[in-house]
Amino acid sequence: MKLRKTHGWFGKGVRIFMLSCLAIFGLFVSDGFSGVEGKASSVVSSPNPETADENPTWRGPGFLEISFKFQRKGIASSQYAIWIEDKTGNLIKTVFVTSFTARGGYTFRKDCLPTWVSKARPQLKKTEVDAVSGATPPSGKQVYVWDGRDQRGNPVMPGEYRFYLGATLYWSNRVLYSGTFFHGGPSQENIPISISYFGNQKNKDMIQELKARYVSSQF
Repeated sequence: MKLRKTHGWFGKGVRIFMLSCLAIFGLFVSDGFSGVEGKASSVVSSPNPETADENPTWRGPGFLEISFKFQRKGIASSQYAIWIEDKTGNLIKTVFVTSFTARGGYTFRKDCLPTWVSKARPQLKKTEVDAVSGATPPSGKQVYVWDGRDQRGNPVMPGEYRFYLGATLYWSNRVLYSGTFFHGGPSQENIPISISYFGNQKNKDMIQELKARYVSSQF
């Protein structure tokens, strides 16, 4: 009887282990780690930078556009997030985050975008996560736009803001890009960008040719 009881506990442990593995695998697949490359894609919030001038329904103070060349890497890499903060460091909006991290990957991989997690995750509901997250895109040019609204969709006041792009390069090695701009001010074609590396710079070519510009509709 004792042997059967031990065997029962062992079998239960195996089942729990297998279910955990399946859950982790599901996160990887949902984030685009299925091994099948799709078409290059980018997430662009309204307004579309190519049609904003022709869109009579959009008359906000302006919008921020961030673009870069993305080189997709392997495991323990290829995670990134883009978000906006006000001048005092309060989170305004998450523009985009890879879904593996947003949907819980950071709970067992603590090196997944720790700066974004500390800022945004406690404030995001599931519906908000679904709205701003997406699978890790294939290699290619990516373009993201912040339309001057906060996480609830409300227009923010004109003023100084800061954008961030945080990326996990390889395990605990990561990079953080940032730049300051004035929402509601004149257009700024090339916003100066600061860069900070944490750990070594392995896979630093994951993010290339990063550019940020602010397009004003008032000037």
